[in-house]
Amino acid sequence: MKSVVRIVVIVAGVVLLLLVGLFAYLKFVFDPNDFRERIGTLVQTQTGRSFSIDGELGLSVFPWVGVEIGGARLGNAEGFSERPFARIRSAEVRALLMPLLSGRVEVDRVTLDGLELNLERNRSGADNWSDLAAAGGGAGKPDAGAAPTEAGAMPKALALGGLTLRDAVVRWHDAAAGSAYEVSALSLETGSFQSGKPMPLVLSAKLAGGDPAIRANLSMKGEVVADLAANRHRLGDLELSLDGTGEAVPGGTADIAVSATALEVDLGTGSGRIDGLQLNAFGLTAKVDAALAGLAAAPHAKGRLSIASFSPKSLATAFGIALPPSRDASVLQHASLEADFDAGASSAKVSGLGVELDQTRIEGAVAVGSYAGPAVEFDLSADAIDLDRYLPPEGTADGTGKASAGKAGRGADGPLIPTGPKVDGRFRLGRMTVSKLKLTDIDLAVALAGGRLSLKPQAALYQGRYSGNIGVDGRKAVPALTLDERLSGVQIGPLTQDLTGEAPRITGSAHIAAKLAGRGADGDALKRSLAGDVDLRFADGALKGINIAAFMRKAEAALTGKPAPADEGPNETDFTEMTATVQLADGVARNQDLAMRSPLLRVRGEGSANLVSESVDYLVQASVVGTLTGQGGKPLDKVRGVTVPIRVKGGFSDPRFSLDTQALLSDNVKAKVEEKKEEIKKKAEDKLKEEVGKGLKNLFK
Repeated sequence: MKSVVRIVVIVAGVVLLLLVGLFAYLKFVFDPNDFRERIGTLVQTQTGRSFSIDGELGLSVFPWVGVEIGGARLGNAEGFSERPFARIRSAEVRALLMPLLSGRVEVDRVTLDGLELNLERNRSGADNWSDLAAAGGGAGKPDAGAAPTEAGAMPKALALGGLTLRDAVVRWHDAAAGSAYEVSALSLETGSFQSGKPMPLVLSAKLAGGDPAIRANLSMKGEVVADLAANRHRLGDLELSLDGTGEAVPGGTADIAVSATALEVDLGTGSGRIDGLQLNAFGLTAKVDAALAGLAAAPHAKGRLSIASFSPKSLATAFGIALPPSRDASVLQHASLEADFDAGASSAKVSGLGVELDQTRIEGAVAVGSYAGPAVEFDLSADAIDLDRYLPPEGTADGTGKASAGKAGRGADGPLIPTGPKVDGRFRLGRMTVSKLKLTDIDLAVALAGGRLSLKPQAALYQGRYSGNIGVDGRKAVPALTLDERLSGVQIGPLTQDLTGEAPRITGSAHIAAKLAGRGADGDALKRSLAGDVDLRFADGALKGINIAAFMRKAEAALTGKPAPADEGPNETDFTEMTATVQLADGVARNQDLAMRSPLLRVRGEGSANLVSESVDYLVQASVVGTLTGQGGKPLDKVRGVTVPIRVKGGFSDPRFSLDTQALLSDNVKAKVEEKKEEIKKKAEDKLKEEVGKGLKNLFK
């Protein structure tokens, strides 16, 4: 036993003497500067780049194994600028010697001063760093099938006293894109690092470059926890700020702040979390909380997004977007959003959606079943909106009610309605004002597939109902339109008055059914191509702007040769029912069966209206069936049974009504002739009967 102890002591003494001798040699005899040229040659052999150590090399052995470099540079790749790829003013790193012997790495603070890194891409698209990656992945790469040796094994533990990066510069120049950026005054300071322990860090930098130009100051601080053994990492108490100026910055200047309670990632399970992430920029405050999964293969995020109240108008101004003027200058001053989201690599869903725009609130859900296409489903509802507030001011080029003749055919890259997207959804709205029309209980079903769009709106308006089925086939260069529209029990007078802002031309309960089809790239083309039928029925109303009774009195005056009486009573014609069928073709609406009934009159009509030129040519034929005293004036016995023609001509906005005196007189003369013929015929028949009677009497005398 004593001999064993003696051997151990002797061996230990020998080892200690060797270590002391090695330390003395490295400390007092060995000069690392003698190897600077050899190090440069070795690096050049491995990388193909020139390498030089310009400053002094310093070496420490005990208790720290450390290296100090006064300055060094690595040359650029061939075919790039004369600037070095990288260089430093000084660097220092050292580790405790004794822990290294047991497989632990305990490093003191690493300091890197004056780092300069020049990244470039030439006109052909080649960069100046790929060759270094290729050189580093060759000879030094261990055999994948070999067991790790002690030299190549990972350390049992790693501890870092901290990292200091001072006054670094990183440049980027892309000759192919013609862009250049520079990050300067880059500084990074960290606390001591131990796996699984919190490590504070502080970073700051300046950014400049670009075309258009941008200049920005960046600062960031937070706390990093990196658990190397468990492969879990966390960034907490994040505070990041960026203030920028320049032409590339929306509005010329921007202050952006990002904060987060924690950003966590578990690389082992591919999961993570985002807690309390908040963005403040351009008057927006957005917050996100989310759980992450499938980070390695199929990323997936599920959480909640909220955007506090902001001004859309101010946001547009900040981004240099000139919004068109609106009738109400107070619109677009308030908006907010809140929603739960569930998004993956190929699909996404938003539920619990709440959007506020001015005084309108929208709620519902939206789902994108596939980003390819995409395929969208939605179910949304809103309380109320006045769309007129957002229209251009009245009297302006776009506020007159006449839209500009914009093209509706193919765009520069395809048809009006692309064939890929699929949309299936429903939108409900409690109240809406549009073009001064007031609608309630609105329900709109939307379907889009294969370049075909289908809209099925329904609404209550003016004591009646509207329902429609609108189809647009945009697969071809010129889109095709189909309409199947119905109005039931709608009070047409208040509707047209609100729509036009003028006194209505017709009142009563309207029942209208229209089935039309057309094809065109603009409004005029659609008008010219519209074809189909429109059935009209009005009950218990009046025609405004025309007093048929007054025309009847003028007709009586024309027939009797008396002066035309002054107009009496309101300038309208009451009716109990009016019906008509209109056929549309080639931009012209034709009607041949207008029929209007009232206790006083019977009215027929026929004619046409040109939808393109907005002109009308129509003939109304009226006859008296009762007393016209109710319409003002005295009874018209002279025209009872006489058809009075009234000609309607002019534009849609200002039609002119006139008595067709020539036709009236011509028809009256014809009637008189026929009446005289009947009188002569009757007299002849009576005379014939009288003569025949006399002859018979003489025969039997």
